[in-house]
Amino acid sequence: MKKIIKAITLFLIIAIFSEVSYAAEYLNSVEFNRKRMDENIIWSGKEWITTSYPPKISQDGTDFTEVEGNEEIPNIMKFGQFGYKYVWTGSDYLVYKKNHGYLDANDIKYMYRLSEDFNTILNTYQIPNLINNLEFIDDKIFIATENVLPMYRVNGDPSSGILKAYRFSFEIYYSTDCVEWTKVENDIIKSFYGDGINMQKINDKLFINHMLYSDDKLIDIKYEAHEPCRVSKVGSYICEVVPDNEYKTENNTVLAFSNDGVYWAYLPIDIKTNVIQKVFELGDEIVIEDYRDYYVGDKEEVFSQLREKLPNNPVYVKFNDDILGFDEPPIIEDGSTLVPMRFLFEQMGADVEWDSETQTATATLDNKAVTFSIDNVNARINNKPAKMDVPARLVNGKTMVPLRFLSENMGYDVDWDADSRTAIVNS
Repeated sequence: MKKIIKAITLFLIIAIFSEVSYAAEYLNSVEFNRKRMDENIIWSGKEWITTSYPPKISQDGTDFTEVEGNEEIPNIMKFGQFGYKYVWTGSDYLVYKKNHGYLDANDIKYMYRLSEDFNTILNTYQIPNLINNLEFIDDKIFIATENVLPMYRVNGDPSSGILKAYRFSFEIYYSTDCVEWTKVENDIIKSFYGDGINMQKINDKLFINHMLYSDDKLIDIKYEAHEPCRVSKVGSYICEVVPDNEYKTENNTVLAFSNDGVYWAYLPIDIKTNVIQKVFELGDEIVIEDYRDYYVGDKEEVFSQLREKLPNNPVYVKFNDDILGFDEPPIIEDGSTLVPMRFLFEQMGADVEWDSETQTATATLDNKAVTFSIDNVNARINNKPAKMDVPARLVNGKTMVPLRFLSENMGYDVDWDADSRTAIVNS
């Protein structure tokens, strides 16, 4: 009987509140067309560069200049069939193998430092494992590594002649000198789509597989509806190809863009893609690499909309050590932070009753009941009158509620970090 009552209550909450599934921002359509590209290229932090050696370089991603190489370097660096990735440090390049396979498992792992003219190996570093990704932030060099473990046998039977699969473990290290490495301790690192650790620097933050790195800790992001997947860097934004979305069909693709990894804006485009490897900025275009096909769209058409749609100075909510990725970002009204009600109450585990005639909600948690109405500062706490600094609001189909008033009256402590514009809610 209790299960039936809970199910009915949940249905009524969802139906009566009439909140849309996706309240995030959507961009106007931008045309993408097929384009031929003959080179595998990456952004080094200084210029566009091919993954070959000697490389070709370009400032705009269109006109490439060949570099005179050192014929001894390919033998010393043992270039593989997938090429290398070059990362500019401000004075020279760090270089590592771009892709790995199980045959690399027993190799000694190296990273090289090349001169600015690509002609001299300045230093050779032995590193903890095969590098999956590398970024610079706060004067530290971060590497994401993958360790290829031996194949395991079916049912764990050593005598079985059938090998099952290779296993991988993923770790993150940082260093200031590429000699001494410190491991970032964590228990939540995971791999998306078999790509290992996806690590991107975005607006002076380090975004690692949908977590943010801060003060030697990885902070998980709990999304209201956004589905994490493979991340690419596109200019000052990160981009994902969304597999499940209300605008997704069999004949289109939906891209999600973010400037902080927490809040997202969505762009449906009228092309059908198969296995998208990455999305990147190239000159005046945004490029979608779909295995062997490339599609390009006008960069400024997309970026101008993102500047308008994504919050420039957003407010964040940290709840029990996790950052909440609301579909509709929080807003500040008269000094009070308002956040989407449904996702906040889900995190708290609160029950909600709704009176559609009076637009009044009652949230209950651990024998504490708070009653409030849309556009009304008068509230009740355990049936006693109380007053909120600002009322609840309806914004883009979302019921936005005063964070501090509701959280504190449900037994939570709320602090405000002005530097990061973060409301910190702890039980």
